[in-house]
Amino acid sequence: MTPPNDSGAGRSGGRGLLWAVWILLGATAAAFVGVGWAVVDARDDAAVRSGLDYGGFLASLDELMQRAVGDTLVRFERIEGRLSDGRGVLWDSLVVAADPERYPSLRPGGFLRDQVDAYNRFQRERLAVGRERAEWFDRLAPWNPSIFRVVRDGDGERRLGRSGEAWSLRVRSPFEGRWGGEIRARDARRGAGLLGPGVAVSLRQPTRLFRTVDGRRQRCEFEPSALQVQAFCLSEQRVPQATFRLVENDPTPRTAVAGWTDLWVDGARVAAGDSVSVREGSVLQLDPLEPMLLGEFWEGVLSREQWVNGRARRVADLPPPLDLFAPLERVGAEAAVAGSDAAVEVSIHAEASLDLTERLRRFIDDRVSLPVDGALVVLARVPDGEIVAVAEVGRRSTPGRSALLEPVTPGSAVKPLLAAAALSQRPELGGLRIPARSGDVKSVLGLPAVPERRAIESTLNCAAPFDGWLDLREAVRCSNNEYAASLVVASLLPAGVWQPVAPRDFAEPGVFEAGGRSWSGLRAEAGWPAGPRPGTFDRQTLLTSDLSEGLFDLFGRSPDPVIGDRARRTASAWRGLRLTDGTPLEAPAAVLPAASRPLLLGAADHVDTELGLLYRWAVGAWENRWTALDLAEGFGRVVTDRRIALRFSRAAATEAIPEAAGLGEGAWYPDLLGGLHDVAVDGTAAGLADRWIDEGLPPGIFAKTGTLAEAPGAGSDDGLYIKSLLFAVGESGARPGGPLECGVVGTLYMRFAEGPARGALPAFQTRFAEEQLGDFLESRWGEFGLCPGS
Repeated sequence: MTPPNDSGAGRSGGRGLLWAVWILLGATAAAFVGVGWAVVDARDDAAVRSGLDYGGFLASLDELMQRAVGDTLVRFERIEGRLSDGRGVLWDSLVVAADPERYPSLRPGGFLRDQVDAYNRFQRERLAVGRERAEWFDRLAPWNPSIFRVVRDGDGERRLGRSGEAWSLRVRSPFEGRWGGEIRARDARRGAGLLGPGVAVSLRQPTRLFRTVDGRRQRCEFEPSALQVQAFCLSEQRVPQATFRLVENDPTPRTAVAGWTDLWVDGARVAAGDSVSVREGSVLQLDPLEPMLLGEFWEGVLSREQWVNGRARRVADLPPPLDLFAPLERVGAEAAVAGSDAAVEVSIHAEASLDLTERLRRFIDDRVSLPVDGALVVLARVPDGEIVAVAEVGRRSTPGRSALLEPVTPGSAVKPLLAAAALSQRPELGGLRIPARSGDVKSVLGLPAVPERRAIESTLNCAAPFDGWLDLREAVRCSNNEYAASLVVASLLPAGVWQPVAPRDFAEPGVFEAGGRSWSGLRAEAGWPAGPRPGTFDRQTLLTSDLSEGLFDLFGRSPDPVIGDRARRTASAWRGLRLTDGTPLEAPAAVLPAASRPLLLGAADHVDTELGLLYRWAVGAWENRWTALDLAEGFGRVVTDRRIALRFSRAAATEAIPEAAGLGEGAWYPDLLGGLHDVAVDGTAAGLADRWIDEGLPPGIFAKTGTLAEAPGAGSDDGLYIKSLLFAVGESGARPGGPLECGVVGTLYMRFAEGPARGALPAFQTRFAEEQLGDFLESRWGEFGLCPGS
């Protein structure tokens, strides 16, 4: 039996009950106790006898209701009541009229009897609310949780609606006991708000809404100051349409003043210029907006129980990137005891994430001249790894699933991670030097040349070094592709396999230096680690190499496609997730990041890899794919020399600082770190450090840029145009220029639908970092708790 599809608008409020019905049907399908034998009689069908699916259940129930017309199943009984405003009302109660022996589903505990009881219980509680606050009696009327509905026939007579139609309107009762907790961001706070079916307006933060008025898009703005909030919707001269007077340290306004148009409060007209007392629960209407409820509004709450125009429902319909957290709603409800108000707390600052997303969107609209497929940002605090803010703009490869959770092709930004992985196992390669040159690279370290179609382009990107040689620091600063490919290839082979030569002219191809000596090609006795084809590395060499060992040891990422294919989405970003009462939560699959895949083989059944593909892999292309989360985590480990682990859950105050990664023990580490520092000074992101320091950020700044511009057919069927930036900023403590002890680390990634008509792909990622990201980080530094006291 398939579970019910609860995606329709009419059923969105009753998701939990729909699942309950599915379980009930599954448990009773053989005997049909819940629905009654009359349903089977009505549908003399073998499929029904073997078990009802959801559609079959509705059709059967509907048929039962129609066949029972001559035998009234239930009837209405009118009961008088009185509301708090003195008004007398008549409300409906249902009475079972049919013989329960004939219709077992109407016996106590039977399905239809449960629906009768749900209808009557809701009606009683609705009247009780009306005795306290009269306006809610009428407003709650549409939200009864039963399948039974009141309809009128052509003569105006009241009768029960058809069950199938009624079921589509079924919602969860506002009075039903269930999880009352919340999913809270780091910046959750209580305040006043105006709440409607499609509106959530904070009266403590500036809010902008858009509505269509007379065929044109109309902007409505709410602007708070110290003790009041002004609303502007219809006036082009910025004359307030209404003013809400606030009370200091009180979350709820006390009065509302109508501006140049009328204001409606609880159905009563407030003439222009007049004021009226308002309280929590007041219903306000301000043209051109629909009626809204004045109530308590939790800002920074990603999901909570909230009254919306008379109906209590879960509010989790948030825009990207915050919709990433919506699936936690289900696990919170499953883990909590019904009626529990224990909350789920996540590390994200909601308002800051929306601000960062808006900055990114505005930058793309105003400053980017190419069509953007998508862009995203991840920011995490050092050293505890809490992800403090995210941003996401553009198309998602998987509809409904955040692009932050999917792998991307990082380009050269991944080079410091690959270098650290290789050098952590082969520290002697930290002394590798190659001649400084530009052009197509068909061979590195004296190895056989690859075909033209496999060559990679390498440029100096900076002025040539005075001595004509590129070392680790210079190669990282200027992102040299030949050096990156040379280091990767050297780390794939055992030590001592290179042929020593006498010092030669540095410009001679195939000559390189390592350990203070000159080398050229492989020793004859070492041989070539040939695969089945010439010019390839065999599977065993690739997967047992020092590079593979370093990737797994330092970053926990395997280059083995067998492991990659079997790897499921990883829950590491959600470790420690729990309710505030201590109940642990298992994050659902919908929020689990995909596994990063820096694969050294194209597929699980491949026995070798062409040397030219490994060159592309070394510069962050081909099968080298990482999630933005893992890129930020990996870069954090490199620049802090600690095993930082990024996560969305709140860190415990008692947690120890992550253990050392051991990179600082290598003589090569200061050169790698120095190169990453130089990137933002006079390297491929030149000027970024000065700009950020001018913004007021600490001087400990590290960065690595990435670019890919591959036209369709040049290694990618669809074309691949990306700009990426890994960055970190903070303080190094007692060792200036050393690894960061505190601060923030992040990933910035942009993918374009097409490349420029001519010329290079502009450095849009560093422009955004200079124009928006530095200001954002400075303004949020204290809020994020970065380097307290700095």
